[in-house]
Amino acid sequence: MTYRSVFSSNTMILRVKYPDLYIRLIAIPIWGIAYRNIGEVTPIAKLLQEKQYYLDMAVGTFFTWVIWELNRALILRFDKKYSWVEHSLSRALVQGLSCFGLSALIVLMVSFVYNTYAVDRSPYFNIGIVFMTDIPMALMFLLVMHLICTGIWLWEYHLSVVVDLKAKIASLTASTPEETQANNAPRALLVNQGKAQIPVLLSDIAYLHVAGSLCVVKKIDGQSFSLDQNLEQLEVSMPAEDFFRLNRQVIAHRQAIRKVESDGTGRLLLQLYPPFADEVSISRKKAMLFKRWMTGA
Repeated sequence: MTYRSVFSSNTMILRVKYPDLYIRLIAIPIWGIAYRNIGEVTPIAKLLQEKQYYLDMAVGTFFTWVIWELNRALILRFDKKYSWVEHSLSRALVQGLSCFGLSALIVLMVSFVYNTYAVDRSPYFNIGIVFMTDIPMALMFLLVMHLICTGIWLWEYHLSVVVDLKAKIASLTASTPEETQANNAPRALLVNQGKAQIPVLLSDIAYLHVAGSLCVVKKIDGQSFSLDQNLEQLEVSMPAEDFFRLNRQVIAHRQAIRKVESDGTGRLLLQLYPPFADEVSISRKKAMLFKRWMTGA
């Protein structure tokens, strides 16, 4: 596989989970309130005394949420087919026409039905108002949302490119004397047992972790031993194909990882065996590198 095709395959399958929960919780109510108040000439003090005003804001916020979720679902669907890097023009056209077209249609239908039948605002309501204020404002908010999602996608793409470059550099320099020496990893570690030391095969190790000022080796059978080295020294010497530095506290063997979950923000939560007392997590920055390591890529 050539250098170019490596990046081509990655961009084609790049799928982002968009950790935008807090953005939605803030942006959707703001959008709903702004949607109700744009062009309003009645003093706010008088509006706050009317029940209809609160109903209008609730309806606006609800359909704002519907439009947001629809656009988000379409973006996730387009991520499976179009790359912003390789098919930027096609992606922009398809996403723009479908997302903005459907959203404008929803705003038009909701505004017309709600103001004409649900709440009789004739003769004050005019369909021209929808085209002059409601739809342009909705599309403006959607444009901001799409720019945010596109920025997140490009950032994830950047991280994937960095991972590929590091892998490429590692493969190119693997034959150097320094790399050859680093790859000569030990087959066992000398651990402390009372006043003596005993060897523990790397294949028997589940993970290594920090406990206070000690470095502890946890075997797959549940036994624990202390070690004179620290995690920084072990990270350099342990075989990278079997062991991964999860965070500041833990280096784990592949066989110890039993379950991987996302917490919704980009971090990964791991379940180890034997069970680890504290939560074991991988930062969003290292998540993609960890996934590639787990799959042997």
